[in-house]
Amino acid sequence: MRICRRLFVVVLADGDHGKTTMLKALVSQGGDPQFDRLRMAPRELVSPWGRPIDAYLFGRSYQETRKRKHRSVLATLDASDPSWRQRELIIFPSHVSGASADIDEMIDVGHRAGFDIICASVIFTGQEPDDRTIFSGAWAKPWDERWTIPNQRRNPKDDDLVPQLNALGCDLWTWICQALAS
Repeated sequence: MRICRRLFVVVLADGDHGKTTMLKALVSQGGDPQFDRLRMAPRELVSPWGRPIDAYLFGRSYQETRKRKHRSVLATLDASDPSWRQRELIIFPSHVSGASADIDEMIDVGHRAGFDIICASVIFTGQEPDDRTIFSGAWAKPWDERWTIPNQRRNPKDDDLVPQLNALGCDLWTWICQALAS
């Protein structure tokens, strides 16, 4: 075992902000050959500098996939990966609107397991008003760090946002790797 920083990254945004596409790109950048399927599973990812990272990634928001089944963040983590507490990296997407109690639980559960908790907010930008106001309550919570991922909102008829979201996912992977190394 090596000295390491352990991160619990909550990718925070409501539906249709591009979280899943970004996370697919992140996993691909980390070298997982199963990047096209965001199955929940332990992953041995690799930083841009060749460092292995023991990770567990949830591909979709907690509220969309696990909350109804498991009823709590802790039960979801325990059911999905009994070894999650030993991992170096957990990525746990969440909605922001109406999810205040869920976010509180994510922060508490992560801190109790020894993780630094990072809020990575995906914000639509480029049109007024942007959607920063929905994040104010979440940003006031006791995160260890807060990151902003500006997702340039384009014409709603523009179906090809995938390259932009892929680039954001690759950037997020680099930020996570730098944070793990600091």
